[in-house]
Amino acid sequence: MKFQRPGRTLRFRLFLLAASGLLPLAVVACVVLAYLAHERQQDVQDTALALSRALATAVDSELRASASVLESLALSDELQPQRLAEFHSLAGRITDRQGWRAIVVADGTGRVILNSARPVVGPTEEAVDPESMRRALASRTPVVGTLAVGRFQQGPAFAVRVPVLHEGSLRYVLSAVIPVERVLAVVQRQKMTPTSVVAVFDQNLNRVARSQQHSVGRPSPSLEQLLARGGPEGVGPTVTLEGVPSQTAFVRLDWSNWVVATGISTHDPELYGLLGAVAAGLLASLALAAFFATYFASHVTGPIDALKAAAGAMGRGEPVKVPPLEISELQDVGVALEIASAERERASRERLAAESERETLLARATEALQLAEEAGRSKDEFLAMLGHELRNPLAPMATALHLMARKGEPGTRNEREVMERQVAHMKRLVDDLLDVSRITGKRLAIRMEPLRLADVVRHGAQAVQPVLGLRRLELDIPREADQLWVAGDEVRLGQVLANLLGNAVKFTGPEGSISLRVERNGDDVQVTVADSGFGMPPEVLAHVFDLFYQAPQGADRSRGGLGLGLAIVRSLVEMHGGTVQAYSDGAERGSRFVVRLPLAAPPPEPVPSQPAALVTGSHGRVLLVDDNKDAADTAGALLEISGYEVRVAYDPGVALTLLDDFVPDVAVLDIGLPGMSGHELAARVRAHPSGQACYLVALTGYGTSADVARAHDAGFSQHLVKPAAPGDLLEAVQRGVKESMQRKAS
Repeated sequence: MKFQRPGRTLRFRLFLLAASGLLPLAVVACVVLAYLAHERQQDVQDTALALSRALATAVDSELRASASVLESLALSDELQPQRLAEFHSLAGRITDRQGWRAIVVADGTGRVILNSARPVVGPTEEAVDPESMRRALASRTPVVGTLAVGRFQQGPAFAVRVPVLHEGSLRYVLSAVIPVERVLAVVQRQKMTPTSVVAVFDQNLNRVARSQQHSVGRPSPSLEQLLARGGPEGVGPTVTLEGVPSQTAFVRLDWSNWVVATGISTHDPELYGLLGAVAAGLLASLALAAFFATYFASHVTGPIDALKAAAGAMGRGEPVKVPPLEISELQDVGVALEIASAERERASRERLAAESERETLLARATEALQLAEEAGRSKDEFLAMLGHELRNPLAPMATALHLMARKGEPGTRNEREVMERQVAHMKRLVDDLLDVSRITGKRLAIRMEPLRLADVVRHGAQAVQPVLGLRRLELDIPREADQLWVAGDEVRLGQVLANLLGNAVKFTGPEGSISLRVERNGDDVQVTVADSGFGMPPEVLAHVFDLFYQAPQGADRSRGGLGLGLAIVRSLVEMHGGTVQAYSDGAERGSRFVVRLPLAAPPPEPVPSQPAALVTGSHGRVLLVDDNKDAADTAGALLEISGYEVRVAYDPGVALTLLDDFVPDVAVLDIGLPGMSGHELAARVRAHPSGQACYLVALTGYGTSADVARAHDAGFSQHLVKPAAPGDLLEAVQRGVKESMQRKAS
């Protein structure tokens, strides 16, 4: 007998019970603290942004005031070429009054001709900040220069430049050389909190002024990242040059493009104190819960020991007698043990009878399960053949037959080939649906005839196009492959390619690639289908051609099936005297299937048939959209031979593109289109300027009354069910052309 390890003690469980009562309080406390922290952060950001805006206004006012003084000075009579000595004296007085370093006068080329800090007569020189001088000359508007460091003995300074115009031409550029102390004074005049750090930067992010001095003259790396976002203002977390985490807001001055940034420390002693108080309260509550759990557990363990002794006696088959217990719930347990002991003997006798009855029922259930599995297997086999074999070739067959009735020339070869494939397919479907073993047991009738395998491969590549999605299909058929013939059944070989290509699409990602190649390999023709999909491990590769075998997959069975496709491929290939092999380098490394068929002699050249006269019909423009290429091509040929101008599209997106230069009178649309239903396409056609007067005809396999009503609600004037008789299609188009013409005339 196995004994379980001792579980948690009662004392521990009582502690958990008491502690669980504190859980809602802890959750509420955490939520409240998180809310307070978020509100605190938001308040800090708002405060930083308000301070930055206020300081930006003050700095901008200081710069504009300096520009205004220069503009007033530009109007003075002393600013004349012959009175520059008098202007030099005036400029010196204004410089002293404003607290500037100097007033500089430059000519129309930007060369300095007067500096109030130097003698009147002196050689011309280049401006200290040539870039701002060029901007002033080009814009002829006041500009603010960048910070010049190391160019002045008195310390860093910057220039405010004002162009002086005379009769529409630029005569001078007045510049005020302003020390950074003027901007620092503006910063220090603002009422800043002790935790704030305020800085002003020029256009190149050189620091002009800072409330706390630092040796680095640039913003901190985190502030540079914040400023790199651009915009007139912004806010975000940064770390100051002193290493203090802060919430920083910046404002960019629109005139000078200077930046004012205010950082407020996120360190909040009050919030940390509140967190500590909450944590201390929770710890104290847990300690109190542990004390009460220990106290109450000591009053419960005694009665539990009595129950343990009673349970042991019951296990040994002895009479059970439980003494009175102090806890009513445990007393009830003791009474239940006594009753259970009395019932044990009676239950033992009844158990023997129940086991006999259970064995009988189990045998019946097993027999019924076997019958159900056999019935399900029969159903699955039938549905497997139905799913792999059943196609709907009736629409292209009926249209091609009609075309052959109206054509008799060699030009109808394509139509006859379509009909040969579809008729051969339909004749075999009824005989093959009922029994999978006819294929896997090689008892399926095969009609062997000379085939150009390259043509069969091209048809298979065309048939798989609608389900490819974004996958790439690379078709590699060398020129010499068109001369390779095999003896085989075209429908069955087409089925082999369809199963292999369908398997490749199923197990290849939405943007993967599939390759299809035909080549000669000795005395065989070799067809290779390779994909870049999920691949196969060795244990799957060994059984991939087994009947009903499926690789392990998830519960959603997104790539599931019945495990028949590859088994049918192997049987059909072997019935043609060929072989098929599967290769894979492992999971997630793609798969490759190689089919080899023996070469055969080519057939004799066919005798051309006599042509028949074409019948022309009414004139009109028709847009035909169907993702079944054979059906679309044959229907388009029928309409063209009847005198209509036809545009055929196999994809709804291509159809909408055709409307840019083609105005149809009638649009014949399939409903089950890839990517966009025919109902959606009808609405898009009517919304297009070329399709506003278009007559819409639905040609679809959906034929219930609800489908017809939905088609009319979507704007279709007629609803034809596949396979529609050629006469019905021509009649619908003729009626549509007539009504479309009348609508355009009105």
